[in-house]
This record gives sequence, structure tokens and C-alpha cells, in this order.
Amino acid sequence: MKEKIKGLLAGLVFRLIALLTLGQISPILSACVIVERDGKILLVDRSDGLGYTIPGGVVRYRETLEQCVLREVCEETGYNVKLSGIVGIYSSLERDPRFRAVSIAYKGSIIDGSEHGSGEGQPCWQAPDEVFGHMAFDCENMLKDYLNGQQSLS
Repeated sequence: MKEKIKGLLAGLVFRLIALLTLGQISPILSACVIVERDGKILLVDRSDGLGYTIPGGVVRYRETLEQCVLREVCEETGYNVKLSGIVGIYSSLERDPRFRAVSIAYKGSIIDGSEHGSGEGQPCWQAPDEVFGHMAFDCENMLKDYLNGQQSLS
């Protein structure tokens, strides 16, 4: 419930700033990483009930995209990962219902760590066909692009 309230408040604040600046505000930037092992994908079953997401989150002011995704995946899943490429850039106006956001999706692999959950939710390994139709935001598009070997620039 705490994560759902945080998301709603962030969306409200962002919309207020957009209103006060007459829409002259940049979208929020986020990054995520798709990790595959034995045909299953590392996902987070979100605690706010929105569904499954690819581990990742919002880039902080003093970090790079890469630092963000490495931090977020460790916080959300307990794993340290190595990035190996880009799946795509996702900028659809409707990609995140909470606020205007652009996301960079990477692909990567686990280096080390031990699995644990966080306030965001519980990490899990799922086959893609088990989660299609149950994914939050535009994570399903990202996963389909990854599985098809396509690099998306949307």
C-alpha cells in the first residue's frame, strides 16, 4: 500500500509542476534491465497490485542511467548485474499512467547476489507466456522487443 501511495503522490506532484510550468517540464527518466535465465525472466511482482515489472526505476539527479539501473535492480531483487546491451527507448505518452516518463531498457546478466524482496515487491522468475497480460506500464512491450531481438525506439 505504501508504494501505491508513493506512486500516486509522485504523479500528483508531477502533474502540478507540469501545470505550473504550462507543460514546459521534461519527462521523468527511468531505466530497467531484462535478465533471462533458463528461459525465464527476472521480474518484480509489485506490492501495489499493478502486476509484474522489469526491475528498474527513476534516475536520481546525481547518477547515470547505468548507475540507476544497477542500483535499482540490486535494491529490488538483491542481484548485482552486468549490462550487455540496449533493448530500447520507450517514450509513449501513455507508457506510465502515474506521470510522464521515458525509459531505457537494457539487457543484462547476473554477476552475484542473493534474491530478496523490497517495498516495491517480490522478485520472481517467470516464463514470458505466464506474465503476458499481467504486466504493469509498458513492460510487456519491452519484453516482447527483447524476445524478438528488436531494438525499439518508440
